[in-house]
Amino acid sequence: MKRVILYFFLVAVSGVISCDKKLDLKNPQSIDASDAFSTGDKLKKVLIGNYASLGSSSLFGGDVLWMSELMASNGELNWVGTFQEPRQIWSKLILTNNGYAASTYSQAYYVIYNSNNIIANINVVETSEQAEVAAEAKFLRAMAYFELIKYFGEKPYFAGNASSLKGVPLITSPGPAAPQDAYYLLPRASVEDVYQQIIADLKDAEVNLPATNDFYANKPSASLALARVYLQQEKFAEARDAANRCISVASTNGFSLVNNYADAFNNDVNTTEDLFAMQVTDQAGSNSCFTFFSTFTYGARNGDIEVTDVHYNKYNVSDARRGLFFSENGAWHCGKWRDIYKNVKVMRLAEAYLTRAECNVRLSTSIGDTPDNDVNKIRSRAGLPGLAGATLNQILNERELELAFEGQGLWDAKRLRQNIDGKTWDDNKLTFPIPLRERNINPSLEQNPGYN
Repeated sequence: MKRVILYFFLVAVSGVISCDKKLDLKNPQSIDASDAFSTGDKLKKVLIGNYASLGSSSLFGGDVLWMSELMASNGELNWVGTFQEPRQIWSKLILTNNGYAASTYSQAYYVIYNSNNIIANINVVETSEQAEVAAEAKFLRAMAYFELIKYFGEKPYFAGNASSLKGVPLITSPGPAAPQDAYYLLPRASVEDVYQQIIADLKDAEVNLPATNDFYANKPSASLALARVYLQQEKFAEARDAANRCISVASTNGFSLVNNYADAFNNDVNTTEDLFAMQVTDQAGSNSCFTFFSTFTYGARNGDIEVTDVHYNKYNVSDARRGLFFSENGAWHCGKWRDIYKNVKVMRLAEAYLTRAECNVRLSTSIGDTPDNDVNKIRSRAGLPGLAGATLNQILNERELELAFEGQGLWDAKRLRQNIDGKTWDDNKLTFPIPLRERNINPSLEQNPGYN
């Protein structure tokens, strides 16, 4: 019988199965699929567990954010910590056995495996709930695949023929969760095919998710995720329209920019600006951005990632965003990740305004609102005067300052064809290697160019 590994909340599941038969407890690391997916309640517990898997430190619990920023540092960040594997990422000298890269790869597939099994067994859920539950699973699968294709895809989507560029193995059918299983020994699908799967999942999610959903995936977050995907494809009309849908639905359902920029960060509950955030408490959840960006004063390591004057001096002295940086031991540190046990911001509404503004100015349109109005919402909150006739460069500059160190650094640098630490945007070393252990398991996996 196929078996599925469930990574979180399985004690609760096994408690449902046998809450008072202590001698009959099942191993929570290997529960028969027939048990885990036997009822709608159990399947929804698996779904909750899959959110926790997506929020592990290797994914949106922080690593995919700070790794993007370290890789894109370009003199604006320094790694001063003692850990060698983040130093490899910062210096673009990543070894094929880098543990952070390997963990992100494997954890993303755990999310994908569980999503596949949830979708395949959706019939155990009440009919009225099936579309929404499946949409949540598809959202999680899309988010995992998007990180995989950005980090491990041979080249960015726009770097060549996406149908011939090597992506990652594409798995959408239910099966065993052990990554070593022969079921998964597949070659790499094309970058095009992986993107098409991501888009299909997010389109379904956008249609079937509710506008609000506590701190789980919702319609605006699916729209903004689509906008991110389309930006990486340089499909600006599609990105604009997805960002516009995000803003429209969010604005009519209680989401809004917080009044003070600093209040958007270091929260243990979602703000009105948070479209999607990973929940962190002193009992559960991970925030490795705090671990590496913050300092010993606040309970982290001792400021492993420093912000240099090159970045700090990009802010006007009256910019409220400049005031969020703090200085310790002669170095600047990012205040967005200062405090312990605070949520990891994955998608903020501010990003949707900036995406819509960028795409509108590129296309000479004013869908939803004018580029000036959108970008000035962001500038006004930062205490800056409004722009009139905002140029593309001004909007991109605003995006950089507003979203700094929230995980978009590498992806924006690549799509804008920017050099990074002397390397061109399409340099082989700005892509992660396929992890050594994955290639040892699966001989069908070809390595990325530039790595052995």
